[in-house]
Amino acid sequence: MGAVKGPGVVPEEHAVALEPARRRVRALVDGVYVVDSERAVLLFEVGFTPRWYLPWDDVRADRMTANGRSTDTAARGPARWWDLDTGRRTIDSAAWDHPQTPPSCPSLRGFVSFEWNVMDAWFQEDEEIRVHPRDPYSRVEALASSRHVEIILDGTVLADTRSPVVLIETNGPIRYYLPPLDVRRELLVPSDSFTECPDKGRASYWHVDVGDLRYHDLFWSYEAPFRAVAGIAGHLCAFGEFVDLAVDGELIDRPDTKWAHGGPNAYTWRPGDGAWDPVGAPTWRGDDRGTHR
Repeated sequence: MGAVKGPGVVPEEHAVALEPARRRVRALVDGVYVVDSERAVLLFEVGFTPRWYLPWDDVRADRMTANGRSTDTAARGPARWWDLDTGRRTIDSAAWDHPQTPPSCPSLRGFVSFEWNVMDAWFQEDEEIRVHPRDPYSRVEALASSRHVEIILDGTVLADTRSPVVLIETNGPIRYYLPPLDVRRELLVPSDSFTECPDKGRASYWHVDVGDLRYHDLFWSYEAPFRAVAGIAGHLCAFGEFVDLAVDGELIDRPDTKWAHGGPNAYTWRPGDGAWDPVGAPTWRGDDRGTHR
């Protein structure tokens, strides 16, 4: 299979592409490696994070049973669902495959994919990967800066700094991480929520109290980020989707991202999805195995 560029920057809805993962992929659950493959493929689909599909010959097919469930994935065609027997328990709808794909989608016959969060751990070679496979077409940089950054919410200044760390990701909006002394910490309330990123690590969250309103999970911070973005350690970042962000006196347009529609725990979104309400939304925990993150 020849390599193709993933369609992460292609705007067409339902665009799908495959390329060889070119690494050993393993998945562990209840002490059993149910996946061990050197022939995994990486699937790119507009609106979704990258996903590994594995040849049936490289998974513990003897532990899997079709459960009769079927869903329509639009771009990839109908999905047939499988239960997984780990020897200790049965995990319902742990995996799916696509016996038939539409003409616009590369064939996935002979491949199966697993719900990421029902596995205890995923590995590429011997390195554990969290959340989802890394996008080989995405780059992340953390750059020290002297830009003047202000964060304002409903007329209240939440932060004002001239020493942010600018985080630039290929397929995401620019984020500004601020020294904690330049943020009004008296307005922040620690949250139980957290997320994990395959490129940055684990993030903790803070609510913001302004007047009589509480804005849920509006700020986040990486206390121990991965080495590539070590410069953001301990800094605070706010969702530009829900606050007014001014850089060098110029107001930045609020980005239209999956987080604008699904909140901090957003997995994906489609055109037409409603906006997330940080005031009315309930809090959540990142260890909820029933959600993608």
